[in-house]
Amino acid sequence: MTDYEEKYDQARAFLQEWLDQQGHDRCWYYPDLFRKLVGIYEIVPALEPELPPLEEFKKGCERYQREEYEQS
Repeated sequence: MTDYEEKYDQARAFLQEWLDQQGHDRCWYYPDLFRKLVGIYEIVPALEPELPPLEEFKKGCERYQREEYEQS
């Protein structure tokens, strides 16, 4: 297996794990997803994502829920 194939398989498995999560575990702010992908592909991020202020976070979660419910 090539290095590319191994990284692809790791990324695919992690994304599948994320997709299989339910409820609040899939809220719009999910830094572990990006950290793991950055690690797999050895990308150096310009900035580490930071948790937004609480009100902004809540609004983002509400927007995420609305969009998800509208699609289903």
